[in-house]
Amino acid sequence: MAENSRRRNTIIVVIVILLILALLLLLTRCLPEKTPAPSPAPQDAPTTPPGPVASTGGPAPTTTEPAEVLTPATLTVPQNVTAGAAFAVTWTGPDNRGDFVTIVPPDAAAADYTNYQETKDGKTLELTAPIEPGTYEVRYVAVRSRTVLGRAPIAVDPAGATVDAPNEITLGATFDVAWTGPNNQGDFITIVPKDAPDEQYAAYVYTDKGSPVTLTAPTITGDHEVRYVTGQAKKVLARRAIEIMSADVTLAGPDQAIAGTTIAVTWTGPDNAGDYITVVSSDTRDGQYGNYTYTNKGSPLELVIPIMAGSAELRYMTGQGNRVLGRRAITIVAAEVTLSAPAEGSAGSAVSITWTGPNNPKDYITIVPTTTPDGQYAAYTYTSDGSPLSVTLPKDAGDAEIRYMTGQGNEVLARLAIKVVP
Repeated sequence: MAENSRRRNTIIVVIVILLILALLLLLTRCLPEKTPAPSPAPQDAPTTPPGPVASTGGPAPTTTEPAEVLTPATLTVPQNVTAGAAFAVTWTGPDNRGDFVTIVPPDAAAADYTNYQETKDGKTLELTAPIEPGTYEVRYVAVRSRTVLGRAPIAVDPAGATVDAPNEITLGATFDVAWTGPNNQGDFITIVPKDAPDEQYAAYVYTDKGSPVTLTAPTITGDHEVRYVTGQAKKVLARRAIEIMSADVTLAGPDQAIAGTTIAVTWTGPDNAGDYITVVSSDTRDGQYGNYTYTNKGSPLELVIPIMAGSAELRYMTGQGNRVLGRRAITIVAAEVTLSAPAEGSAGSAVSITWTGPNNPKDYITIVPTTTPDGQYAAYTYTSDGSPLSVTLPKDAGDAEIRYMTGQGNEVLARLAIKVVP
């Protein structure tokens, strides 16, 4: 009896275990499958060293390009070349995209380059020699790997130059400079203060204009230099001392003048291109100008006095830099103007006006509503028609003004009220 009971219990335990295993198996099948973790994104392939990208303008080579060919290259160059001069290079080589020919010092790294041309531009290329003389080599460079596939030695000889100019010249004047030199692209002749850095330049002329060239002297006196300067690296190949001398300038004219009138000014001076005589208020800063006449009109010349009153100056000014070389005081007197007309007039009708005034060129008399800003005008008559003269009234009734206006700047010199009636 007890044995049967134990056997029954064992069977029950086995059945329970089997049920548990079956349940676990069923749960395992019902669970969702795990999503595999993403694999690391592939790293970008390292970019190859760019070539002289400035000329290609294209993107860096991609991994889809054909493999770079690194077969040897040959280069044919002259034994010697003058500093800064252009010379021909004939080459053979793989001509990979972006390959180039350059000129560098012999100890330059493979990745270094200076003046260059890409091989795609032809089997014979033109390079420019460095401006510094010495021993160099021309190289064929594979752009992607920066491998030098061929090289040829070349000697860069110094470039000689001379400049010849006067020992002294008046400020602002033009003068000739005879020169000899390599006449490479961009070379020029300039004049600068003696202590100016070599890379500094002022007025200049390119050497491709021939010899001699014509320069304009600065308007600052003192020691200067005429220089032959290379277009490449702004190197001074030759220099010559020159002194800039001051100019004798005189001005003669009336002690006073009425605003808006024309006066005669007698002068002496260098009469360089663009020089002029101006009249300005005495507190005007040097370098600024007002009414003016060029000195090439001769002496004496005519000068229109501005519409102002008070202390003023006649000034001799340089066309180059607007420097004041001479000055003379003058007093400007306001013009006396009177107006006489009826107190009223019918809209749109003509009214007779008697006046006195300077009668300068283009002066005129106009009639406008009193609210009209100064400088504006309506119907008008030039004062050159004499006194009295006739002007048409506005078409709208109301308060108006008769105004004497200058032909220079439309300034109001006098005004008189008038009533416009229907």
